[in-house]
Amino acid sequence: MRINFNLQKFPVENRTSNKNQFFTLPSLLKSDSVSFGSSMVDVKAKNRQSDLKMYEARMQSNPKMAFLYNPDISKKVREQMASENPTINTPAALAKNIGLNSYLPVVKWLYHDKFDYDLIPRTPLSSAYIDLEAEKNVEFINFLREKLENAIDSRELEFKYNMSHGKLVQLLQENRLKPLEAEYKNGESLDSYIFDLSDENNLAVLNEHKKLNPVPSEKYYKEERTNGDRTPLYVPVTYLGKLGYSSAVHLAELLRTKKLPGIYEKVQTPQGQKIRAMVDITPFSESEYILSIMRNSNPNIVSTSALAKSLDMRKTDLDEAIKNDELQIIGEYIFPQDSKNVLVNLSDKKTKDFVDKKTFENMLIQSQRKELLRANKQKLLQLNSPKYALRMQIVWALCPMTRHIASDFAKNDGYVSSIIAKDIPEEDLPAKEQVVLAKYRQRYWNAAGTDEYKAAHQKASEYIELYKSQGIDAIDNPKVRAIFKKFEANK
Repeated sequence: MRINFNLQKFPVENRTSNKNQFFTLPSLLKSDSVSFGSSMVDVKAKNRQSDLKMYEARMQSNPKMAFLYNPDISKKVREQMASENPTINTPAALAKNIGLNSYLPVVKWLYHDKFDYDLIPRTPLSSAYIDLEAEKNVEFINFLREKLENAIDSRELEFKYNMSHGKLVQLLQENRLKPLEAEYKNGESLDSYIFDLSDENNLAVLNEHKKLNPVPSEKYYKEERTNGDRTPLYVPVTYLGKLGYSSAVHLAELLRTKKLPGIYEKVQTPQGQKIRAMVDITPFSESEYILSIMRNSNPNIVSTSALAKSLDMRKTDLDEAIKNDELQIIGEYIFPQDSKNVLVNLSDKKTKDFVDKKTFENMLIQSQRKELLRANKQKLLQLNSPKYALRMQIVWALCPMTRHIASDFAKNDGYVSSIIAKDIPEEDLPAKEQVVLAKYRQRYWNAAGTDEYKAAHQKASEYIELYKSQGIDAIDNPKVRAIFKKFEANK
């Protein structure tokens, strides 16, 4: 059953601010006509007549809330009467009642008719009164209590998912992220919205965002402290190792030698004696600064932008690969200044496999370019070290079928050949040509499969171990032996 009157709700369009967004009847009703000779006395008389009609109607439909319209009771007294009734809430009281940090979502739900409500005439919607015993309101409040167990407001969402205000607005404008029981309108305060994290659509969008952006550690994030609080915040060295600062063993040694503040102690467990090593990240000069320097000097930790450049890829293509779970970023951060640092660990297996495959693809392109241009041999891509190049040269030698199939596809496609022959970084090619090369790679991988490529990686590792233990004479494959000889000559 609807309690309020439609004519009371009067949304103001073209708002320039979010303050007092929603209003009910203005002081002058549309039927009021002010001309020379009229006075405020006339306006008040008309308002009183209007209020009496609403009061009489409410006495019939809902006597409990009718007093709000009674013009014979002062506004202050009516407000006092409402505040003394525990079954009547204002938006602010209801927000507190159901655990919200702001009353604005309640006002938004009022605007969308999710509640039945009443108003003292000519007051804003934010001053509405909600009967907690009304059937419609009871149902919606119960619904909210259930949903709010797994929902957050815009400020919490921006922090938890490391999302900028502009990005959140964009997702709302594109209707990709949906507020709880509300619709976003351009220009409105984001504080008016609550987001249900159990909603499958919202969860998918937020999880995609998390793949491309690190989020603050729920357990170890170091908040900015401006009150002089130096309460220790201990972080296990194993966790810091996952974030790429250094190996857990090295960090534990720094703790043992007092080069990092924290805890280093031997503890007895059912499995035997173990080392408990935890870094205190609270004091900036003693921990945060040192850790940051260590990670910045770690050759395995690179930004996604730097990785894309080293692999001759567009950053957008690398991001797509991350979304498709072909590689992954370092997913969390503990220091506020790292919120914008999107990093990958080249020693992570998934990332390493992606880099290997992309390097092999680049070698195929280089090979086709050399054949088409009859140019001098170009150096194979060296991502980190000569040892890495050595392994990839062996893999290259052990993939004759894959190379042959890729070569045939290129030779039989004049457009692909002309693109390869340009001999310029792929990221500098026109977008259309980049798409053509991407489809070319997909075609030859579909035709060749990856069995030969994977087997070549395994065999290359075996050859390298054999070379380390027994020397070059133990290598039985002539082509691979020649690669090792060249490697020795270039040491």
